[in-house]
Amino acid sequence: MYAYDKSNAAYDLSRFDVEEREKKPKTTPHIRIHATSVAKSGNWFGTIVLVAFAAVIAFFFVSGKASLSEVSTQISAKTTELQEAKSENVRLQAQLDNMVTLSKVEEMAVSELGLQKTTKNQVRYIYVQDRTMVQVAEKEENVFASLKNWLDGVSDYLGF
Repeated sequence: MYAYDKSNAAYDLSRFDVEEREKKPKTTPHIRIHATSVAKSGNWFGTIVLVAFAAVIAFFFVSGKASLSEVSTQISAKTTELQEAKSENVRLQAQLDNMVTLSKVEEMAVSELGLQKTTKNQVRYIYVQDRTMVQVAEKEENVFASLKNWLDGVSDYLGF
């Protein structure tokens, strides 16, 4: 698969000889620094534009968070109002249920309206003939009266 180099180039033992190292003169790499570096002479207009863009993005982010906070506060206030309205509704419903009881109605009729319960001497019974008795009206012989009765029947039928 892979061709391996079977030489001992990886084990260059001459590097570890102290005598060899002392014989070579030490050279320091020469690094020259340019008088004007990129950090000092960068594009100042591009930097200002980048900072302004970052400031605008930060402003939009902060204003979005402020708007979100304000809306959350409004939602919380409206939720609290809704809970108060629901509890007030429950209280009023219980009060209404309490007012509709028979004892409350009787108490209100006596105290506010001045009503009293009926006594036996206030009750009068009316006797009506039983259903076997029927009275028949006399028939009118007048043509105009029968025409009027017929028109009344038609108007009752039509719903007038």
